[in-house]
Amino acid sequence: MGAWWWVRRALWALAWTLGLFALGLWGLRQAGWGPGQDEAVQATQPAPTQAGAAGPADQPPQPASLTTVSPSSPQATAAVQAPQAPRPLLTPPAPSGAAEAPAASPTASSPAALAPLNAVRRRAGTAPVTLQAAWAPGCAAHARYLVREDRAEHRQDPKSPYRSAAGEACAPGHYFVSSQPDSGAGRAVSYWASGAFHLPQLLDPRLNRVALGVAHDQGGALRTAVVLDVRRGLGRAAGRYPVRYPAPGATAPGGRAAAGEWPDPTAGCAELSGAPGAPVALLLGPGGAAVRSAGLWVNARPQPACLLTAQTFRGASDGETRAGRQILAAQGTAVLLPRAPLPPGARVKVQFNTVRGPVSWTFRVR
Repeated sequence: MGAWWWVRRALWALAWTLGLFALGLWGLRQAGWGPGQDEAVQATQPAPTQAGAAGPADQPPQPASLTTVSPSSPQATAAVQAPQAPRPLLTPPAPSGAAEAPAASPTASSPAALAPLNAVRRRAGTAPVTLQAAWAPGCAAHARYLVREDRAEHRQDPKSPYRSAAGEACAPGHYFVSSQPDSGAGRAVSYWASGAFHLPQLLDPRLNRVALGVAHDQGGALRTAVVLDVRRGLGRAAGRYPVRYPAPGATAPGGRAAAGEWPDPTAGCAELSGAPGAPVALLLGPGGAAVRSAGLWVNARPQPACLLTAQTFRGASDGETRAGRQILAAQGTAVLLPRAPLPPGARVKVQFNTVRGPVSWTFRVR
């Protein structure tokens, strides 16, 4: 290789170096690092303004003139009025964005609303109950709480905006909740009357006053709630026992036992394999004779049935066992659950064998 080759290589290297240097300068200017660039940027920034100052276009509107009166001046009494006391809320406030508050049924506070309950009591031979109007708003309040909170319970959450003292007072009574918007007191009473642990309170001969509340809500999973106060209306009289349901010679509907009853009456019943029939009950009164066994005959033929008593009932848990036995013991109640619903038109004989002797009677199925 001659000297000319080395000269040419040196010229190419110099050209590449100058090109890269020029390219670097161009990039710096584009990024704002070139000489004089700071002055150009500062020239485009708006001049700072003093705090509180505003140009003609930004002038805020002037407030209207205000006249203030010192409370200690003679004009204070006329110019400063005392704030009015807030009106009491008739219904709990609805949460922000919630639908309109559900209205209580206008018929729940009328004596006619008790017709289904008194029909059940008539089938047992017990006296009708009357409506205690003063308690009805509390039962309506608890019904409203149930549909608004989508809950089924005998209490109210203290943190709920629908909690009320009146609602709490009625909460321990019977409740019925449904996803059907057209449910009402009649359907609720039918459900309670077919439940082994709800029926005894409906039949209590000491009960003389009740209160009923109904609420509907189209916005939640629970559309209807019915609440019945069967606790505060117990009279001081001992009550006429025994109570038999259905009463001797009565005609009563058949049908199935209530589904979803708590405690579960079928948990300890080996005699039951499917949906049992509606309950047949004997109430001997508090401290009544214990029932040891029972039998059921339909059209003179023996039928399997499960006997529930305060001494023998076993629930699905220890808690259910205690609750069920307590309910049954409160009125010395014994309940028979037929293996299957009693057929329409059937003649039914039932016999409960107590430690003091048998108690038997017959009735018909509608």
